[in-house]
Amino acid sequence: MKSITVLKLKQRMDNNESFTLLDVREERELALASINEAIHMPMMAIPYQLDEIGKDKPVYLICHTGLRSAQACLYLERKGFDVANVVGGINAWSLEVDSNTPVY
Repeated sequence: MKSITVLKLKQRMDNNESFTLLDVREERELALASINEAIHMPMMAIPYQLDEIGKDKPVYLICHTGLRSAQACLYLERKGFDVANVVGGINAWSLEVDSNTPVY
């Protein structure tokens, strides 16, 4: 499984690279901390919403610390998606990229 650091993700955002950032956390977690560019799709909803995820560009998956998104990556990989797990999740984003994003 491929992975991407939060610093590399931020660099790709700043360079306006084409990708999908998929946040697989629960709704209550989004209320605590989120990244504006992310599309929210709870992990358990992914099998039912596969057609909403494009295969035309890389998909980076993020959760709180990287565990759930890693599981979702494995699933999407088997379905033919080009995916990478965001190492450390939103927690790493808060600590390494955007200190305005709350740590929870």
